[in-house]
Amino acid sequence: MTDSQETFLFFGVGGMGMAPLAGWMAEAGYSICGYDAHLQERVRYWLDGAGVRLEDFIFPEQVSAFTTLVYSSAVAPEHPVLVAAREAGLQLLRRGEMLAELARDRRLIAIVGSHGKTTTSGMIAHGIQREGIPCNYILGGLFADGSTPPWRFEAATPWLVAEIDESDGTIEGFSPDTTVLLNIDWDHADHYATPRELEGAFLGLMDRTGASVVLPENCPLRPSTAVAVAQFTGAADRLALHAPALGRFNQLNGDAAAAVLGRFRTQLQADLLTGFPGMARRQARLYTSPGLTIIEDYAHHPTEIDALLECLRANKPEKRLMVVFQPHRFSRTRQFKAAFAQSLGAADSVFLLPVYPAHESGSVGTAMRDLAAEFSETAPVVLTFDRTGMQALAEAVELASQTSGVQVAFVGAGDIEEFATAFTALMETRRERPADLPLVRAAWRRYLETRLSPDCLVKFDEPLANKTTMRIGGAARFYAEPANLSDLLVLLRAARLFNLPVFHMGRGSNLLVSDGGFDGLVVRFSAGAWRRVESLDGGRIWAGAGGRLKEICGFAAKQGLSGFEFLEGIPGAVGGALRMNAGAMGSWMFDLVERVQLLDEFGVFHDLPKEAFHFGYRKVEEISRGIALGAILKGADSEAEASIRGRIDSYSTTRKESQPRGASAGCIFKNPEGSYAGKLIDELGIKGMAVGGAEVSAVHGNFIVNQGGATAADVIELVRRVRAKVKAETGYILEPEVLLVGQSWEDVLAE
Repeated sequence: MTDSQETFLFFGVGGMGMAPLAGWMAEAGYSICGYDAHLQERVRYWLDGAGVRLEDFIFPEQVSAFTTLVYSSAVAPEHPVLVAAREAGLQLLRRGEMLAELARDRRLIAIVGSHGKTTTSGMIAHGIQREGIPCNYILGGLFADGSTPPWRFEAATPWLVAEIDESDGTIEGFSPDTTVLLNIDWDHADHYATPRELEGAFLGLMDRTGASVVLPENCPLRPSTAVAVAQFTGAADRLALHAPALGRFNQLNGDAAAAVLGRFRTQLQADLLTGFPGMARRQARLYTSPGLTIIEDYAHHPTEIDALLECLRANKPEKRLMVVFQPHRFSRTRQFKAAFAQSLGAADSVFLLPVYPAHESGSVGTAMRDLAAEFSETAPVVLTFDRTGMQALAEAVELASQTSGVQVAFVGAGDIEEFATAFTALMETRRERPADLPLVRAAWRRYLETRLSPDCLVKFDEPLANKTTMRIGGAARFYAEPANLSDLLVLLRAARLFNLPVFHMGRGSNLLVSDGGFDGLVVRFSAGAWRRVESLDGGRIWAGAGGRLKEICGFAAKQGLSGFEFLEGIPGAVGGALRMNAGAMGSWMFDLVERVQLLDEFGVFHDLPKEAFHFGYRKVEEISRGIALGAILKGADSEAEASIRGRIDSYSTTRKESQPRGASAGCIFKNPEGSYAGKLIDELGIKGMAVGGAEVSAVHGNFIVNQGGATAADVIELVRRVRAKVKAETGYILEPEVLLVGQSWEDVLAE
């Protein structure tokens, strides 16, 4: 048990190495808080159950609440949270370093090697469960059936089985009781420049091993210290495997697992591993029918691909083998491009997805061209990572199915599992031809089934009029209310995969929905996580994208923070206010902004200071292309609440006297340079002009009010008439300020 004063922040807790470690530590009694912008729902489930406190957002200002920050090696050293943690004097540990700290007080059985660590560790864990062996384990992946968590905490025993990663050099911090070396294959060229350097890392671990080393037969490495050495071959097949775990590698993995389990039981049941469910993303069977089998596998090294394709050929020799491969990292793609082409050449046809870069930078186009050029015979087909790519693959699969059975294997360690799952959903719905839902809707829903949290709302053909302040408009073909950031990322990924346009919606002010609705996905930030408002140090406030500006104004007043008063008169939410640099009473949203957390147009998370944005009148360039998740706001000064309330009341009175109370979207036109839209409309006597139920307000000329039963077509026509009159009589061209959803102002005003 750790010191009760120690608190740990796991940054990147959703990673397959990080989550089991965090879960184990939480069950062991450590105080664990976790954050991950890409937390999968299946991982959230296990972490919640272990007592890990999960945060949807984390800020550099909050790190001082912890004593240790544990982070994934994929996190850049210059990340603001890591920088703040270093400056605050926290202990910073990579995942492997944290595991090494825990292992010092235990009898560690280290599972290492270039391939098969997760599967072998999973086999050992499965055997521990079945035999009731008192032993801890911390895995690096999930069980395929989701039946048990990928860790076990046993307080009464010192034994710990864990897979040790060599990729980032943290292997050097371990001194195990027992080392199990599965194999050696040069990889991770970004860290090990030569094969000899990688061999040196494994040799060093063996030399630091206290009791025994377990090696494959004919392994060229041997420890230089006096430890017991045992061998495994895979040929003995000491523990029977069931179908999902077949293959040359898995026979070796099974024999290695038997060697470890034999340390605890002299007699093992021969069928001990027959119920092993396999590990997620390892020969995972996604779909099976008489003519089509779809699997997904984590293989990302030529040796792994060779073993996988050999196994698939042996299992289904009568079926045509089609492989979809996603290279993982630019460095690995450059290092093995010729070997990849040779290995993949064993398939009947090959399709390539764009390189998954991980934390590396490079040119995807160049990498794909260089890899494709290495194929000596039939050139691979390069697919786009979306519905267009899925449909092209589906057509190829269905064409091949006409003459033979087909096996489709999705291979790679990046996000290919998302493409594979979406493709499987598309193929299932293509074959089922459901009468109740169009094809894309059915596939989209099926893809999302296990990925969203239970609190995420998903609907089809959802009316939008009652979600806007103007009470006008049609329905969203796809509609969702994400409960957290993970839900949002899943929804955006699904939209990209299925080529759906996306519109992000807060309180529905400053927008007009077309009568035809929106033929894409509307994401509404109405859940509690998005409305979160909290105080930070130094007179700052965090405000989520769905937070009402009026409520933030009141919150700031209670904190004695001035400068927020103008927000009282803006009916929208934070996300829209950031996107448009909303303003009132001579002040603007970006007057308050210190930093903004956002997703860019590619779905990449950023935490950026005010200086990184190009903001002006009614537009912030970077946010208009992405999604603002929330912002850290800082007021002008500290002041007595009563004084602040007095200004709020004054602004409220002014607003009520100068703005209509009917249903509107706020100011309909931008102010033209050198004048004011409302003033021009007033001077020209346009107030009261109406089309259907839409009327130019008699109170403020720059408002169009829905007097009851107005349609978007009514508003658009009224906008046309007002613009025409203003232009004809003053020369000013009024541009709409209100967003038009489902159509574009450029198109409708050109008609």
